[in-house]
Amino acid sequence: MRTLFAITLLALFFLPTVSSAEVKTITATHTYIMGDNDSRNDARQLCFLEAKRKVLEKAGSFIQTSTEVRNFQLTKDQISSYSAAVLSVEITKEDFGFSNGHNTLSLTVKADVDVDDVQKRLAAIVADKSLQERITAQQQQIQQLEQQVQTLNSRLSVAPVRSSGELRKERTVVFGNIQELENIKIAAAQRITAKTDLIRQYIIKNMTIGEVAQILGQPQQRIGDNAFYGEKWVCFNDSTHTVSGVGENAICYPNELGK
Repeated sequence: MRTLFAITLLALFFLPTVSSAEVKTITATHTYIMGDNDSRNDARQLCFLEAKRKVLEKAGSFIQTSTEVRNFQLTKDQISSYSAAVLSVEITKEDFGFSNGHNTLSLTVKADVDVDDVQKRLAAIVADKSLQERITAQQQQIQQLEQQVQTLNSRLSVAPVRSSGELRKERTVVFGNIQELENIKIAAAQRITAKTDLIRQYIIKNMTIGEVAQILGQPQQRIGDNAFYGEKWVCFNDSTHTVSGVGENAICYPNELGK
C-alpha cells in the first residue's frame, strides 16, 4: 500500500495543468556591419548566428517563467540549453543597407514558443539522462564553433583581401559544421514526436508489455509497468499487465484510448 501511495504521488507530478494553449512569438533583430572580405552569404550566416543567439536567450527567459517548467527544477543554463535544442528559429525580415561608409545587413528572426509543446519536450529530456548528456554536449559544440567563427571573423577584418582566401575557406567549413549539428538537433526533436505518432497509430488496449516494446522500443522512464515515451505515457493494467490507456501523465488521465 505504501508503494502504491508513493507511485500515486509521483504520478500526480505529471498531471497536466489545465490551461489554454499559449503560443508566444518572440523576435530579435541584429545588424551586421560587413567587412571587405564578406560576401552577402557570409554576412547572412554571421548575422543569423547573433540574431539566433538573441532570440533564444529571450525565449529561454520566457520559458523559465512557466510554472510547469519550474517544476522540473532545472538550472537556468539547462533551460537555455534544452530550449535551444527544441526550438526552431526562422528569418522573417532581411534588409541590406549602407551606413557610415559600410554595407550592412539587418536580420529579424522569430521563435514560436508553444508552452504546452515545449513543456512536453522538456519533460522528455528530463526523463532521459542520456538525451540530456547528448544535448548538453551538442550545445557546447555549437557554442565552441560559433566562438571559432567569431575568431576567424576578427582575423578576416584586418586581413588583406589578397590573403583572405584561406581564412574564408576555414570559416565556411565551420559554418558547415554548425549546420550539421543543427540538423542533428532537428532530427533529435523529431524523434521525440515520432514516438507519439507510433503510439497514436499502433497502440491499442490489451496489448502486452512485450508487444508495446516491439513497436516503441524501451521507454525513457517507468513507474511500475507504466512507460513514458517522450510525450506520452502508456499505462498497463496492474492485474493483466496489458495496455489500459494512453495519456500525458503517469496515470493516463484523461485516457486517450477511451473507457
